[in-house]
Amino acid sequence: MLNLILRTIPGLTLALVVLISPARAQPASCILGAFTLPLLGGSGDAPLLPATMQGKPVALYYSTTVDGLYGGDITPYAGEDTNTRTSLLLDGVKGDDYSIFKPERLKLGDLELGSPGMVRLNAFPARFIGSRPVIGVIGPSFFAKLSVLLDLPHGVFALIRFSDDASCKNARADFLGAGEAAFPLDTQDRARITLNGIERAVMLDPNRAVNTLPRAWAAASASDGSPNRNKPATVQAVLPITGAPGIADTSFHLEDGTEPTETDRDISHSGERDRAPPAAGLGLEFFERHVVLFDYPKNTVYFLPSRHRREDAGSALRFPHRLQNLGPNIMPPPFSGWPLTPVYPAMVGRTQPF
Repeated sequence: MLNLILRTIPGLTLALVVLISPARAQPASCILGAFTLPLLGGSGDAPLLPATMQGKPVALYYSTTVDGLYGGDITPYAGEDTNTRTSLLLDGVKGDDYSIFKPERLKLGDLELGSPGMVRLNAFPARFIGSRPVIGVIGPSFFAKLSVLLDLPHGVFALIRFSDDASCKNARADFLGAGEAAFPLDTQDRARITLNGIERAVMLDPNRAVNTLPRAWAAASASDGSPNRNKPATVQAVLPITGAPGIADTSFHLEDGTEPTETDRDISHSGERDRAPPAAGLGLEFFERHVVLFDYPKNTVYFLPSRHRREDAGSALRFPHRLQNLGPNIMPPPFSGWPLTPVYPAMVGRTQPF
């Protein structure tokens, strides 16, 4: 079970994540530091991070399927055009002539990101979460040397630095607690599962509304054998480990095409589609029922089923796209020297059980 210690900084309340489960105790030194943010929005919204650009409150989608920082027009936030252009793969389509901007000062809470390169999309969808404009989307490349916690059931995003000491080899699993399941991540950050006796790669994308599965994979497992593509079918995903209730029996929407059906017409691109196999993915409906820890240093993802649900209704705010920069490398090295907040041994308050 997780506990939260709350502290307040101007404009935000942050929570320090600490482990309290006596049944799975570990040395306090196994967690070297944590930085947490409250997720904005509510049920039906993808992860939305509170941020500031040039001191002005904004929000960023957090997406596991983009490789950097992308967004719309940031000139109102002192964004500088670098007069550099790049090419992208956007949902498998190659497009050219995207501008690269630099925000003057970008922060997540009180975490300074500096002025990273930001690719301006041709028509980034204009959305608001409360009074904050959603000005972009950020991916895990910034945090490749840290573990990223996506806890949508409790509305928490966290960056965690675990110790590599030999005594802490089980620290990630112990952090989540009994019932967690761990899976290796491949080079595209997809989880490897066994489905109908065959090992498969599954995208982990909380910006997709539903879980998707290629129809050909599920043909022998459809609950009613119906060929109706719009009707969900339950398949039995035989996972490579035990003790993971709530994961093995998962409802998927069957897909025939190369991409899940959810799109955003505001995003424009041109070029020829690179044909790819139909996508399998665990989407927002899965993330809203699980606490998920991406341990990028160890190339592993951990799941823990959760009974908790976000109480507030959302506005279907999602960025359901894959983005890869094909041009100049504008990503700074993954931040490893951030002064992550120490994890305090004291206990104040208690989250509801997972």
